[in-house]
Amino acid sequence: MSQYKDTLHIVYGSRTGNAKSVAVLADKYAKSLGYQSTLVAMPDMDYQELAKIENLVVIVSTHGEGEPPVQAEGFYDFLHSESINSVKAKYAVLGLGDSSYRYYCQTGEDISQRLGELGGEIMLPLVKCDIDFEETAKQWVLDVFEAFKPVLPVLHKPMKDGFTFDLKLDGDTHSAYKAELLEKRLLTSSDSTKKVLHVSLSLKNSGMDYLPGDAIGVYGTNSRMYVDELLLALNVDKAYPIKDKETTRLLKDVLIHDYELTLITPLVVQKYADISQNQALNQLLDDTQKLEKYAAEKDVLDLVMDYPGVYSVEEFLGVLRKLSQRLYSVASSKSQVGEQADITVKVIENADDKRTRNGVCSSFLWHRLDVGDMVPVTLESISKFRLPEDDNVPIVMIGAGTGVAPFRGFLQERFARDARGKNWLMFGERNSQSDFLYKDDLTDLQNKGMLHELNTAFSRDQNEKIYVSHIIEERAANLLDWIENGAVVYVCGSKDKLAASVRNSFVKILSNHHGINSDEAKRRLEQLKANKQFQEEVY
Repeated sequence: MSQYKDTLHIVYGSRTGNAKSVAVLADKYAKSLGYQSTLVAMPDMDYQELAKIENLVVIVSTHGEGEPPVQAEGFYDFLHSESINSVKAKYAVLGLGDSSYRYYCQTGEDISQRLGELGGEIMLPLVKCDIDFEETAKQWVLDVFEAFKPVLPVLHKPMKDGFTFDLKLDGDTHSAYKAELLEKRLLTSSDSTKKVLHVSLSLKNSGMDYLPGDAIGVYGTNSRMYVDELLLALNVDKAYPIKDKETTRLLKDVLIHDYELTLITPLVVQKYADISQNQALNQLLDDTQKLEKYAAEKDVLDLVMDYPGVYSVEEFLGVLRKLSQRLYSVASSKSQVGEQADITVKVIENADDKRTRNGVCSSFLWHRLDVGDMVPVTLESISKFRLPEDDNVPIVMIGAGTGVAPFRGFLQERFARDARGKNWLMFGERNSQSDFLYKDDLTDLQNKGMLHELNTAFSRDQNEKIYVSHIIEERAANLLDWIENGAVVYVCGSKDKLAASVRNSFVKILSNHHGINSDEAKRRLEQLKANKQFQEEVY
């Protein structure tokens, strides 16, 4: 038996555990068929083996806007580096992601493409899984072994005893910890153009040992009033029975608790077009730009009302995505608040002349929960967004809007640890009088000598708009001096708005300071990222 020729190597990079569950199923299924297989997480892999492996299966998730999850970063970087110039593997890739993001399953796409560029032979086209991934993933596992059947020898007696072809999953709403809502209050004033909440949750006896920089996942439910409107538009009885494994549930209950209704994706629109047979919808699908705009601004109720069709309830449910948790950066430190987690929540309310579209989780927290109610939550470790272990290292925090949340946690932790490293915060919002989030907390930290620099950019306080990118450029000399003295820079906020402008400003100040062109400045910024001196948590 050849270690590489006769063995199927199953490699996974998982963020929440879903990719791992598929990889475990593939490994057990291989052994049930009598094949030789090895299962390895990407961080545990010897990357030099990639050039030797002859049969390779990769299961990988995508983080945020097209980035590899932390667990996959080393594998991804090695595969795209000059350290490897060829592979001989026959391969198949499964990408897991969330189609509400622009770069859906981008990491899977990149890995599949790169393996091909290096000489690998694709055995099965890349398959992408959305958040309701289970059935697609299981079918992919079956297809993988059908594709590899001609090249993999049966080396062992099939081990079918005790094997069940199913996924073992963690972290759904049933296994989530039920946290008591301790507090919720508005951080914005009544004359603000937005609502931002401070929410405190009890984690007593939860075992959720979070660190500053981590996120709390909150499972919300759809509004009963919204579901009633949707049922009316569908002309379906709310008591319509839905078979759910061994039980029967009412359609209204299923729509409230199980399905994503307040946001849609181009993929959902495509699936809906397939069942509705609405010709006007086909015209929308032919225009990618209009389709993306429609999906970004509308919801399931809009889709049903704008493009009516004739279809069964079961077909309609088959179009929808499963309702997923929403992640919020932890805005506290356990060192200061104990068995509690604070989060900062922007209430999503998008109104037009027809109605107001609310975010499922923010409206759940704001409108449908009272102090003392229980909230299903999970912990999401964000290991790539961490305070320095050395408390003498200075830090620079750059955030806009709710992007200030993790920095409140950072500062609480540094205060609790009596950290000697200096702390600098750059914060941006619209108006100083109505939108200065955590103003009292930050002022208190300044008075205690824990927040050494605080720069704000309130874009609507003057005729000419000012953003945090302007602060970066105005304070370039001081900022670069901090970095040269070892400071770590943290960025949190919108990927398209804040993060992009911050990166551009850093390229500009690096270029001006060192007298180099923008390409070289970009390389210097990438080096800062590689050294973990420039860390981002963007959404």
